[in-house]
Amino acid sequence: AELPDWLRGAAPEEAAPTAELPDWLRGVAPEEAAPSAELPDWLRGVAPEEAAPTAELPDWLREVRPSEIPKAPFTPPIVPPLLELPAEETVPEIPDWLAELGKEPIAKATVPPVLETGEVIELARAEIPPWLEALRPRPAVRGKEPVETEGLLAGLSNVLSPALKLEAPAVSRRLPEAEIKEATLARAQLLQRLLTQPIEVPQPEVRKRGSALGARIQGGLVTIVLIVAVLGTLLAPRLLEGFSLPVHVETAPARGVYNFIQGLNTTERVLVAFEYGATEADEMNLVAEPLLRHLLRQGVHIHIVSTQPEGKLIAESLLLDLGAPTAQYTLLEYRPSGATGIAQLVGQVGGTPGVVLLLTARPASLRWWIEQTRAHHGTLTIVAGLSAALESAAAPYVGAGTLRAALYGLNGAAAYESEELLGMRGQATERLDALAVGHLAIIALLLIGTLVYAPSGLGRKRG
Repeated sequence: AELPDWLRGAAPEEAAPTAELPDWLRGVAPEEAAPSAELPDWLRGVAPEEAAPTAELPDWLREVRPSEIPKAPFTPPIVPPLLELPAEETVPEIPDWLAELGKEPIAKATVPPVLETGEVIELARAEIPPWLEALRPRPAVRGKEPVETEGLLAGLSNVLSPALKLEAPAVSRRLPEAEIKEATLARAQLLQRLLTQPIEVPQPEVRKRGSALGARIQGGLVTIVLIVAVLGTLLAPRLLEGFSLPVHVETAPARGVYNFIQGLNTTERVLVAFEYGATEADEMNLVAEPLLRHLLRQGVHIHIVSTQPEGKLIAESLLLDLGAPTAQYTLLEYRPSGATGIAQLVGQVGGTPGVVLLLTARPASLRWWIEQTRAHHGTLTIVAGLSAALESAAAPYVGAGTLRAALYGLNGAAAYESEELLGMRGQATERLDALAVGHLAIIALLLIGTLVYAPSGLGRKRG
């Protein structure tokens, strides 16, 4: 094809000589090589001056070389146009299915009939049955309301009146007067007099001065007699050696605790629990004193424990009063955890003790110690020194064998100090003697008063 003018100036006048090609490659190579573009100045120094000679093919490559391809003139490919427009004379052929559809006639749309409005057709009135006629709603009959004649609402009816309509209350009918009987009227007058009369305060009897002075003297004598009887009984053993009253106490309840402590040896460890406070100390110290005396005489080592904050102080004060050597007892810190701390107290001794001596005036402490020691140390023996009020609560435990023996109150402590058991006169015996003398003095005063005033009372009755 003929080159355009703008391309002729770019074509080189003479193609550069190409290197000699092998025979099998000559048929594939084009007849003319494309002109090489001119190299820039910076690339001319890098490009080699002469092309490297082609290496000779080896024998194995020559065998697989293809045969010579005959040369054929290069013809440019013919590119068909992108879109061919049909000629004006050609008419597309209609397909058979479309031709058959054209032969069928198209149905015309139905036109709705036009109604003639010139004449009015009257329908025959149907007869309504009687049962349906009875169900027909009837309009409410209202009375004729007055028509307004004045103001802006003149000529209108059914208008609300601006004033409120107040209905007057109906006149109540009087009830007939009831007939009052004379008896009813008399009772009412009596009640009225009782309510209106003034209250009279009873005045105390004024006694004569001589009789009041005599009563005071008698009261003073009774007080002096009781004080002398009680204090004399308490001070007599200290003033007179060997003085004792022949007060008999039953020693059988205390004998069980005495026999058990008497059988302990010096190698035994005894755990003494002080489970009472300052309010119960007046009675419980009298119970604890003979028991601690007996333990110290047996030579056993005592471990003092408590779940009460003041228990340790009470025990230390009591041991100091008894003159106990410090090497024979150990004071352990109290456990404020109640029932759960009792098991810890038993294990804190450093080995299972031989016996537990419980000193308490509280039912809860008695129950907790028995339950906890039986649960964790089933073979541990418990003896108790209790308040007199806990005798009924401790009796079932003594009968069941969970509580080995128990000592109760002032009577039990005095029996424990008697000559038959411990043989050491203590505070429990002194207080029991004073209590017995006081009772005797009261009985004697009652008898004397009866003998003095009985004749005068009999004379008044006769007069």
